[in-house]
Amino acid sequence: MSTAARGIALAAALLALSAVIMAAMGSHLFEMNGLQGLWQTASNLHLFNAAGLVGLAALLAGHDSAPLKWGGWLVVLGTIVFCGSIYLHVITGRTVPAVTPTGGLLMMAGWLLTAIAFLRRS
Repeated sequence: MSTAARGIALAAALLALSAVIMAAMGSHLFEMNGLQGLWQTASNLHLFNAAGLVGLAALLAGHDSAPLKWGGWLVVLGTIVFCGSIYLHVITGRTVPAVTPTGGLLMMAGWLLTAIAFLRRS
């Protein structure tokens, strides 16, 4: 397995672990005062991206591709920034302008690069 595939697989596993932890915290520990929908959105994207990254890492293990590598790392970074900023907002009430949308754009760019990598291979 390549270093990139191993790194993305490790990131995916850690993202999946943290997604389950955050979902449990959200359902058991916090009084969210109407922010449950935000927390749920972050939890869903967190776990869905982790699952997608497992598949991406498996592909990278067999096909060394720069767009797949970049796509994977952009999704990892975007997931951390997007979901992390939402979790922080729900927990603290603080909002940092443009952070959440930037995370979303990073995730979109990562999955777009992944799609481009598939188109190039056909």
